[in-house]
Amino acid sequence: MKIALLFSGQGAQYPGMMKDLYDTETSVKNVFDNADDALGRNISTLCFEGTQEELNLTHNTQPCMLASDLAAAMALKEHGVVADVVAGFSLGEYAALAYANAIDQKDVFKLIQIRADAMQEAVAPGEGAMAAFVGATSEQVEDICSRVTKGYVVAANYNSPVQTVVSGSATGVDEACELAEKAELRCVKLAVSAPFHCALMEPAAIRLEEEFKTITFDDPSVPVYMNVDGNQYVKGDVIADLLVKQAMSPVRWVQTLENMKEAGVDTFIECGPGKTLSGLVKKTLKGVKVYRVENVKTLNDTLEALKNENS
Repeated sequence: MKIALLFSGQGAQYPGMMKDLYDTETSVKNVFDNADDALGRNISTLCFEGTQEELNLTHNTQPCMLASDLAAAMALKEHGVVADVVAGFSLGEYAALAYANAIDQKDVFKLIQIRADAMQEAVAPGEGAMAAFVGATSEQVEDICSRVTKGYVVAANYNSPVQTVVSGSATGVDEACELAEKAELRCVKLAVSAPFHCALMEPAAIRLEEEFKTITFDDPSVPVYMNVDGNQYVKGDVIADLLVKQAMSPVRWVQTLENMKEAGVDTFIECGPGKTLSGLVKKTLKGVKVYRVENVKTLNDTLEALKNENS
């Protein structure tokens, strides 16, 4: 068995997430304590008692999701389940790097707060947008983006062979959706606060580049598959550059999953709220096992399934 831990991205947050694991697992409490200490505010209370509206603010979403993702992985580790390789979707990549000891836990929370605020400030509210094409190939989506004339739009997340997300100016995304409708393709606008993973995020990338000058990334303890190209990395000296590019480049998730399987990964465990990444694995790969951890029940179910696999 070769295990990959996958860390959830923005959009999966919900009120009360991770509360029961916090109450039962020491390792989970430690992660949230680190988050609270690093940021000087109560991330744990925000996750457990905050409203959906509060959690949807990027200023809150990214540190809350980072804490939840890391906590789920540490709960697995506390029960003897460790990763052979890791990857995270967008902000989840920071959780993957912290899990792999490429960056200190408290440092990663400070960094994700800077990233969240820089991304939110990069584009004025209402000027950017994102939309998901469902049931279309990436080639079809790229073709539609190339035919947009009223604004800027590009493919931003290559989620699965049948789902690609576009990002750009509000006018550009609207036109892409209109072209999709004419081509009888399904396009769904996403409830996001900024157009992530496109050139409009350049101000955020510049801010991160400045911040990374003060941070040294260690060599990861396990290979980390990075968003910008889906390839694995084992050296810390390239991580800062890849994270800067990540802010304004597409997430190559299909390539990431395919490369993991090619490297022998046969068991994927999603760490963090929701089951989006589990669904993308099932849509992209055949013949692999898929589990997830976001609460006590899913932790116990996953531990039991892995025990049965090994027996």
